[in-house]
Amino acid sequence: MKIDKLIRDKEIDLAQKKTDSLYKQLRKFQIGRRNKTQLLETQFRRAIIFDENEATSVESLKILLKIIDDAEDENLHALSYQIYLLIALAYEKSQHLELTDLYLDKAYKKYKDHQLENLYSTYCIRRSSYFRFVEKLDSMNHYAKQAEKYSKKYNNEKDLIDSYLLMGFYTSKNKNYEKTLEYDFKILKHKKKTKRSGEIAAAFNNISVVNYKMKNYPVALSYNDSASVFFNKSTINEGFYLKLRSMIFEGMGKTDSALFYYKEYHEKLQLISSQEEKIKIKKLEEQYQSDKKENTIKNKDKLMILIGSLLAVIAIGLLLLMGKNRQISHRNKIINEQLGELQKLLEQKQVLLSELQHRVKNNLQHVISILEIQKESADHNNIEELIRGNQNRIHSMALLHKKLNVSDNVNEIDFGRYITELSEIVKESYDNHRKKIDLHIKCEIETISIEKALPVGMIIVELLSNSMKHAFKNRNIGIINIEITEDEKSGKSKLYYADNGDGFDFNKNNDKGLGLEITKGLIHQLDGEIMTTSGNGFELMLYF
Repeated sequence: MKIDKLIRDKEIDLAQKKTDSLYKQLRKFQIGRRNKTQLLETQFRRAIIFDENEATSVESLKILLKIIDDAEDENLHALSYQIYLLIALAYEKSQHLELTDLYLDKAYKKYKDHQLENLYSTYCIRRSSYFRFVEKLDSMNHYAKQAEKYSKKYNNEKDLIDSYLLMGFYTSKNKNYEKTLEYDFKILKHKKKTKRSGEIAAAFNNISVVNYKMKNYPVALSYNDSASVFFNKSTINEGFYLKLRSMIFEGMGKTDSALFYYKEYHEKLQLISSQEEKIKIKKLEEQYQSDKKENTIKNKDKLMILIGSLLAVIAIGLLLLMGKNRQISHRNKIINEQLGELQKLLEQKQVLLSELQHRVKNNLQHVISILEIQKESADHNNIEELIRGNQNRIHSMALLHKKLNVSDNVNEIDFGRYITELSEIVKESYDNHRKKIDLHIKCEIETISIEKALPVGMIIVELLSNSMKHAFKNRNIGIINIEITEDEKSGKSKLYYADNGDGFDFNKNNDKGLGLEITKGLIHQLDGEIMTTSGNGFELMLYF
């Protein structure tokens, strides 16, 4: 039959036109047995076309449920068998698995009663697919092997390809990827015969998926490339191919390419509401049962018609009640989701508060330790200088917490802004406006953890305080440079500090230099490496 060949060749639009035309012609003739058989066969093919062409199985199921009883009445056993299998497929697609199982049992009984062995491979495919959904994988594999056997015997290429797909799914689940590739290459061989670009692309893509699971990323990318060539020749949605491509690049560590293809994937993705499909199909089954009841009622007297009308009113009331219950359930779901989000937000805020309290405690301990050291020092006669130095150290900690309070992240801060504001505070504390000291700050690191930010900030406080106090005693003009960059050679962060003042020996022991000792301690805390010069001014490079 020409229409069957068009369906096999995926020329669905042309098949639909010819089927609709034949269906209209058959309806014009007087209804006889032969004509009725042809009409049922044509309607069955219309259902197949809807199943192939539509996003849901609703339209296909409408036709199938309407013609199954007629096919049974006419003793068209092979046709009834195929209708039962297509109904089972429609319910499988909509996840109504109890109905899938019911119609598969009807199909199997028809096969056993009428020896339909040449069609048995299709039953095996549908039963294997059903077991895949209910996660009985050994049973799934058994029926897939049966499908392979009978499809080879009766030359059913479609069922043969489907059997390879199901057996490949089974071996993949068991991580026997080498066997999965054998099945995928068999599928590719069959698909190449069809010369249909979309199907060839999908076969290449399946091989790419298996190689991705085996972490053979270059091989996976190669087959993904082949898939892309054939996708470009077809009209099939490329969403799943792009998603796989993103995953392959991620596995190869090429995050920029992975992100690019992930964005491409989301732009093409089209979602289908499976819940709406379930509701429509369930209503269709109810309508089918209702239609059967109405056909029975026509042969009853007026009293039975009245009873039937009352039942219909009750059914409508139940449907309305079900609709109302669905609305209530939907609203309850939204409320529960909002409560869950509020609970998560509360827990997050509690964690943030606990973390801030912990950091405040640690930083106050730093201040206490410095004060204890200074209490024991006999050479600090200038109490004003002592207070100012400690003020700047506390400023470094307070400013850090100020930066933390403006976001929900207690682990990282805006490093450039923190260093700039901190340096300006320290400079201003020593500035007597009789000297012109220019401060230049450059920071290429956007964010940094608080564990690193605090010691680096305090090092800058000590260096800058030292420069402002001692470097420009004999001059009225000075320059201080602070640069924080990433060092390409070492892969570490680099702090460069320089002034053009009198200079001093950073490595020389100085009993009175508490700030210098604090700086060295902080450098040790960072596990840093330093280089200094003190010729024309003072320079320090800290790698951390």
